[in-house]
Amino acid sequence: MSPEPTTNDRDTELRRMLVATASAAPTRSRRRWGIAGPIIAFAVAGAVTGAVSAAALTAPAPDRSVNVEAMTSTLVYDDTQLFGPPALVSGQGNTTVQLGAMPEGATELVVAFRCDDPGRFDFLLDGVNVGSSICDEASTSSASGGSFFTVQEPGSHTFAVTTDDQSRFVLWASWAARAVPPAASDAQTDAMADGRVTNEEYRAAFARYSECMAAAGYPLLGVNEAGTVIDYSNSDAAVTSGVEGRCYALEFGQIDPAWQIANEYESDTQVTLRACLQAEGITPGPDVETVWQQIQDAGIDPVECTTGTKSPFNE
Repeated sequence: MSPEPTTNDRDTELRRMLVATASAAPTRSRRRWGIAGPIIAFAVAGAVTGAVSAAALTAPAPDRSVNVEAMTSTLVYDDTQLFGPPALVSGQGNTTVQLGAMPEGATELVVAFRCDDPGRFDFLLDGVNVGSSICDEASTSSASGGSFFTVQEPGSHTFAVTTDDQSRFVLWASWAARAVPPAASDAQTDAMADGRVTNEEYRAAFARYSECMAAAGYPLLGVNEAGTVIDYSNSDAAVTSGVEGRCYALEFGQIDPAWQIANEYESDTQVTLRACLQAEGITPGPDVETVWQQIQDAGIDPVECTTGTKSPFNE
């Protein structure tokens, strides 16, 4: 048993850079890459009133005070199949949920979590630590998290939360099977056949992706094709419906990261990092790796640089 593997930090940053926040709300960046084993933070609405101490539960009756839709909507998409009644626990202190055996057809365990009190919460799947969450006063009213876990061993399974005796939380868990994305279209496959992506192929693939989204009733938002990498956003509904994931895999899922990696040096982030180096009198290196080393050697905070705090473009 192991949590779902993650992508590397560079790929995550490249994909994050792909989208911009559009004026229409709610919007979000793409979320179709795998969610890592540790609990990943995301914003939720709704609140939990009261708490019930739990020791070991199997599919308990739902707590009507918990906004399950708010806890799970950004994690469990409409095209994800759930198996059996989910476990929903308002817990306090160390709590173990008895999950039983994974049903036929299920491929993963999906868990959503919300802290009601500040503190550290550790998560164990079948006794093995798979992540943790540290909540402060602010996050107890505005944050939650979730993750998909791969479970390979047969037999009955458990999911446990360990924390101090006074810390309250809400946990939702279900066996699940996420929709399998479609294979790449012939056009995308042909474009990738030679192992490189041209500007024309990249923009043609984006146009097909955009057309797929529009045809399904979810047109892309905030599209800006002026730069080397096209900026855009999707509505929440487009992502959670599963449409965005299908269109992306079909027309853009291979070409997009290949183009971004090949053109990383000209990305907005890299341009800003080079400008920060130049502002310190340092001539930027010829590639991404050299620029990153120069940033570290110069003691420049890359977050402050790229978010504008010390960016020469905002002085």
